[in-house]
Amino acid sequence: MQPTYYTTKGIAQEAIHGNLMHAYGKKYFVDGVNGSDNNTGLSWMQAKATITAAVNAARKDSAGDLITTKDHCAYVFVAPGHYNESILYAAYNLHIIGMGCPVPGKDYGVSINYDGAVDEYAAILLQGSGNSLQNLHIQMTEALPAVLIDNGDNHLLKNLVIECDGTNCTYGIQANSLKGSRIENCVIINPITAGIYAAGGAEHYTINGHIRDNLIKMGTSAGAKGIYIENTMTSYNFNIEKNKIDAVGGGATGKGIDNDSSGNLFIVDNYVAVAASATPIESAGIGVLDNKVSVNGTVDSSFNDGE
Repeated sequence: MQPTYYTTKGIAQEAIHGNLMHAYGKKYFVDGVNGSDNNTGLSWMQAKATITAAVNAARKDSAGDLITTKDHCAYVFVAPGHYNESILYAAYNLHIIGMGCPVPGKDYGVSINYDGAVDEYAAILLQGSGNSLQNLHIQMTEALPAVLIDNGDNHLLKNLVIECDGTNCTYGIQANSLKGSRIENCVIINPITAGIYAAGGAEHYTINGHIRDNLIKMGTSAGAKGIYIENTMTSYNFNIEKNKIDAVGGGATGKGIDNDSSGNLFIVDNYVAVAASATPIESAGIGVLDNKVSVNGTVDSSFNDGE
């Protein structure tokens, strides 16, 4: 069968941190049906078969040496299909972009299914700086996060549909640092511990970025939280805004947004639903403004600091 070719023009103009593709950025292509990992990956006709193979190629220079500097960028465009693999990589300015427009999904977009074939960390683990994941559907059925930002800064996660099994998958997204990073326009379904978890620790930051415009539905698990910022995070100049969170499955101990760090985050204009006796929004800092919450169906249209 002749492969179907997908244009990258429109996506490239709207993608990568809101900027046009850099002229020097290499482009790699993945087609799970028509590609081969023996191909160069430099065109749709020469597409790789797996995302991992394309990412590994994108991380190397023309001599085959691993790129360890930040003065480059690369793009991996992925044709719609099911990809049963785990993707673990460290890189600078490497962008994985699904071609399943307009909405990623398992039946009509790029669907990544954790296969457990590698050391168990996540379906996608990324390290480094300036990387992005866009327009992908990710499924996780193990007791792991679906996506793990292990370290680094200035990452972008956008237009992801993260589907957890509601029984095992712990976090939709776990980030050990969100320094300069953005998580936006994602759908996260049925993790049992937290939808988005910013894990504390030495040199772990939630600064100069945002978690915005995400739709999160928690699984049925006592104490489940929609967004959780741990207490040892260094936090300032960071927005949590315009998220829609259903944390009813967390029961009376569940929380919609829980910021345990003492830094002042702006938690603004979020919509949160929780069960009876649960806490919709809690913050150790200040900056909780103009949120709307529903506790067991009773609506409070202005959940602010001190209320």
